[in-house]
Amino acid sequence: MSEHPAKVGKFKILGLLGQGSMGTVYLAHDPYRNDKVAIKVCQLDNSDRIGHKLFFNEARSAGNLHHPGILRVLDAGDDAEGPYLVLEYVADAEPLTKYCRADALLPLPQVVAILFRLAKALDYAHRHGVIHRDIKPANILLTRELTPKICDFGVARRTQSDTTQILGVFGSPRYMAPEQALDATIGPQTDLYSLGVVMFELLTGRAPFIAAGFSQLLQKLMHETPPCLHQIRQELPSRLDDIVQRALQKASQDRYPSGKAMAADLALVYQDLHLGEERPSREEMSERVRKLSFFEQFSEQEVAQIVDACIWEQYAPEEEIIAEGNLDQAFFIIVSGEVSVLKGSRLISTLGKGDCFGEMGYLARARRTATIISRTEVCLIKINATLMEKTSTDCQLHFSHVFLQTLIERLARTSEQLAHKRS
Repeated sequence: MSEHPAKVGKFKILGLLGQGSMGTVYLAHDPYRNDKVAIKVCQLDNSDRIGHKLFFNEARSAGNLHHPGILRVLDAGDDAEGPYLVLEYVADAEPLTKYCRADALLPLPQVVAILFRLAKALDYAHRHGVIHRDIKPANILLTRELTPKICDFGVARRTQSDTTQILGVFGSPRYMAPEQALDATIGPQTDLYSLGVVMFELLTGRAPFIAAGFSQLLQKLMHETPPCLHQIRQELPSRLDDIVQRALQKASQDRYPSGKAMAADLALVYQDLHLGEERPSREEMSERVRKLSFFEQFSEQEVAQIVDACIWEQYAPEEEIIAEGNLDQAFFIIVSGEVSVLKGSRLISTLGKGDCFGEMGYLARARRTATIISRTEVCLIKINATLMEKTSTDCQLHFSHVFLQTLIERLARTSEQLAHKRS
């Protein structure tokens, strides 16, 4: 006798992936996409109206979200096995809970990169009117490449919906913001508080507040300050502690205004970890940036803002900087050294000091069309839209003008070269 149904809807069931309180998840084949998908089948009693509502709330909340950091909901339906959701299948993914133990912590740069992606994914969801309400390690899948994907939007709240919302205290007490535990008004900062708790656990292997029961936990949520990270791990940088403490503020207005703002601070931490003692001083960076042709029309104040907003990167010879086919939204300017531009294994061109690359990725989050390898020791400044938003409006406008001018000149040169080859 088979342990699972042969089909759910039009989907052929290939095996069992897991089982939870609300349903069973199967691995299946989608004949339309000719690809593997995950099928979550609701197995609640028909009398459990709230349970059914929560189940389909995931489809309504996450169905229109298309972000690499959010598990896709592809379809929904109902058949003899019960209501079901069709989800993106991620091979060998596992919950983030595995890495929230003191004996299984990930390397610090990987933790910061994961948190950066989660903050960006939440920012995307919030800008599209969805508040998750149950951010916790068990609801975050980690791929083989250590890319996080937020899942389980069952209790999510849609801020721009005309349909009846699921109200009440939902979520996991250990990760709840004070306003959520009190069933008060929630918003994007509620999810960012929960992400702060996840961050604390990924960095220390323990929760910021530990209590025997909900009432004791609520007292700590409302009145106690979470311990500093360096009290638990002395080697952690103080800037990380600042981010955690801001995310875990009692009043929502004292937390980060958006996931994008939190991501910007995490990006700066990642830069510090990447460069270590090799990071030049702010004054040295400003002096070297001012000498680049890209910034010759920028004022000293604008250059200082750019320096604060950019990521300073250094590469040894023959290191890969960009991989063809990867998704990235960063723009690079060479401060010193040379890089090779490769299409497949074919050398396309060589770029040097003052040259730029990665324009299309910055402009449209497009897949990289070439691989960039350092020919010599290379120093770069890396700029992305998240960090640029920390600069003034005037600086952003000036940067956009010069960026587009540079892009137009690059396209014009490429067209001229193609025309010359044809002739």
